[in-house]
Amino acid sequence: MERVKLDGLLPSLQPVASRLRATLRWSMRYACFALTALLGATSPLMAETLLPPTVSLAFSPPTIKPGGIVALNITITNPNPNTALTGIGGFSIDLSPLNMTSYGIGTSGCSGHSAPNPSAVATAGSSIITYDSGGTLSPGFDCTFPYTIFLAVDAPLGTQYANTSSGLSSDNGGTGSAASAPITVVANDAPQLTASFDASSIPQFGTTFLHLTPINPNNGTLTGVAFTDTLPAGLTIVGAGAGCSQGSLNVGTSSFNLSAVPGSNFISFSDGILYPTMPCSILVQVAGIGLGLQTNTTSTITSTNGGTGDGATASITVFDQVFKDGFE
Repeated sequence: MERVKLDGLLPSLQPVASRLRATLRWSMRYACFALTALLGATSPLMAETLLPPTVSLAFSPPTIKPGGIVALNITITNPNPNTALTGIGGFSIDLSPLNMTSYGIGTSGCSGHSAPNPSAVATAGSSIITYDSGGTLSPGFDCTFPYTIFLAVDAPLGTQYANTSSGLSSDNGGTGSAASAPITVVANDAPQLTASFDASSIPQFGTTFLHLTPINPNNGTLTGVAFTDTLPAGLTIVGAGAGCSQGSLNVGTSSFNLSAVPGSNFISFSDGILYPTMPCSILVQVAGIGLGLQTNTTSTITSTNGGTGDGATASITVFDQVFKDGFE
């Protein structure tokens, strides 16, 4: 039998082979699309590799002064864009090593969603924040729980860390890493003091009021605040009183000990606790017993946890009413 010579036939078969290869590629692609539609994304044959849920912590601002207030934001995230995470595990945060307590939780971004929730709303004085296990995180969803946190007035300076007890776990996505957030405690600014008289001048033996106002310029509490004021020889104390405004969220009114004995010229302010919301105001009624310009200068103002601030100065003139009337 005569052998068929293919040398001349091969060039004519190449276009046919190219069309066959293209047809095969499209057939395989459409077969994959059909298989995906038939089995669905949840099929073991087409399973998505799930990432575990995450929890993160952040203080805002990242620095605080002793006795101050800061926000702690706890954010829970499902990093998977297409699949919900179920059976979310619980965790806790112990703030006691940081000398911190939680006042309570603010408006949560998790409201209306199936997500981990605090086991109870933390109240003033609580150092542990706890989240119950259970719940579901929707695909790609994240939410934040904001807490108001107070720092003790005697907290040491430096950087410390808040830590979760564990990572966030799930039934179908595994367990993520634990979370940590730094907070740096910096020194308080020194207290401030202002002084002023109600009048610029008074007649001899007339009276007016001296205002002494200690101020806390920090967002936290100052303790052990103290100063003294020895009036000039031409002034004497008639009486004294004081008023303090409401303090910050977790506490009441600022307080102190005041000594101002009528007939003397010595004023003492001691053991002061000053909250940052509003200053205290000391009102001292004084009489002018000596003629001329009377310049009153206080001592410096000190504190246990904020250092020492400058004193204050105010002046008043005592004039001779009889002498003045004789020339009018």
